[in-house]
Amino acid sequence: MQKYLTNWIDYKLPTGQEFSVAVCGYSGKVRHLYLGNDPVRRMIAQHVYVEEGFCQTGNHCLALDCPLNRAEQEHLLHMLDMTEDEAMDSEAAEQWGTGSTLNGFILFARKITESLPDDLKRPRAPVAE
Repeated sequence: MQKYLTNWIDYKLPTGQEFSVAVCGYSGKVRHLYLGNDPVRRMIAQHVYVEEGFCQTGNHCLALDCPLNRAEQEHLLHMLDMTEDEAMDSEAAEQWGTGSTLNGFILFARKITESLPDDLKRPRAPVAE
């Protein structure tokens, strides 16, 4: 399997809330995000392994528009530390066009992907083992 690095980027919302996103070195898309500070999660999600159209982490990935993604709702909820999909408040639901918190996070990950610097959006070459 070919190994691709994950790039972690830290952000801060205007409210002061910190969050981090993991950018897949294979697809150039946000594959994971978390709120707050979680160094353990960062240590675990360092690489993506891909071989012949199969991604080893494809069942735990927020980049639903990646052709290698196989993530199901239960896995996405688990990744986001949720046990079930929760309803958004009415203001957020109107802003994001969905009442689903899970769908809101997926849309948020897509927006972050769109705003990434071009060099991170491009697929990268695999790294040596």
